[in-house]
Amino acid sequence: MEAIGNLLLNFVMGFVNLLILPWHIFKWLSLETLKAKMNVILLVGMSREFFFVLLAAVLLLIVAGVYRRSVLRKTVYGLEIFNGKIGQAAAWFALFMMLQQVLIIAMGQIFRGNILVFSPLGIDLVNEELQWLSGQLKFYNAILIALASAYTFIEGGHVRVDLLYSSVSKRTKNWIDLFGTVFFFIPSTIMLWWFSWPQAVNSMLRARPMNMFSDKASFRSFKWESSGTAEFSWVWAFKFLVVIFAGLMFICAIAFLLRNILALLEKDEDIATHYSFTDGSYGGVGITPASSNK
Repeated sequence: MEAIGNLLLNFVMGFVNLLILPWHIFKWLSLETLKAKMNVILLVGMSREFFFVLLAAVLLLIVAGVYRRSVLRKTVYGLEIFNGKIGQAAAWFALFMMLQQVLIIAMGQIFRGNILVFSPLGIDLVNEELQWLSGQLKFYNAILIALASAYTFIEGGHVRVDLLYSSVSKRTKNWIDLFGTVFFFIPSTIMLWWFSWPQAVNSMLRARPMNMFSDKASFRSFKWESSGTAEFSWVWAFKFLVVIFAGLMFICAIAFLLRNILALLEKDEDIATHYSFTDGSYGGVGITPASSNK
């Protein structure tokens, strides 16, 4: 009974904390030292209060959307556009990977060099060993995966393995997607955030070592962990990308949840899933269904 009582209390406090969120932000900005501000950030990132504030915000959106469908629709489109723009920007790293790989091969195999130097007007923009640049390609690939996965999901690019999904009605698919999002998609993104946050923090900051159950923080300085090898060694950046990936996929999951709720409420089988980010004529929020371009 005590556990149920704590759960209900945290649930109610989620709405309270959401209501007084501006006051919390003001209090944080009023802290006098960087150390105090960083300690708050370290703990908030994996706190139960943070989780229940997000839950309260999502529930309020759903309730508002039941009474005003335009709120639900614009929220869905806004979240999808947010992820879509980030994904489109990240897609350029595929081109960067290709060009850098060509330069590495040309320098190593044709010119027999082991260092790539690019110094226009005497300014060293690039002066790294080929081994380091080869390792940097992994970082580009990590950026592409972390930032564009949500966009790929929105565009229907993820592989589906199912036996029944493709043969059922659109409305049944909405119910299946709703169930899967609530019980699998959203929890998996939360768990990934919960596991990756202390890992990223420990690699970026000099502070009291943190884990998933830490309730105290003691920030001292930034450290930017590296591997100490000749290859690209920004370990902290890889770990931080996992946190970003979890955050973007959580936003994607919430948008997908709201989209399916909207479809079930409106009994509308033509709610756009795919859209263009370059046309500003659809839904009042700057998107157009891809089907209208055919």
